[in-house]
Amino acid sequence: MGNLETGKTISAEVSYYLKEFTTAQDIADVNAETGVSVSTLNYVKRRAGNISEENKRGIISLAKRAFFNAEAKRKEALKCKKELGLIFQS
Repeated sequence: MGNLETGKTISAEVSYYLKEFTTAQDIADVNAETGVSVSTLNYVKRRAGNISEENKRGIISLAKRAFFNAEAKRKEALKCKKELGLIFQS
């Protein structure tokens, strides 16, 4: 499910996570960091392209960004629940 196999597309689940938890800015930053083109990152993210040895580093970097972005959203959601919970208790 979460493994990156050369010559294959990423899983639908990983594609969803990358779409949900990365931005255009994340993709631009990964491009600058790894040299993997923006179009290649987008193709692989949308499952329109396969993993290759050349783009694997970029996809791993994008996955790391999605991981940290998801964690930030989780923390934000917990804070939201706490704040809104105070309204319910009053």
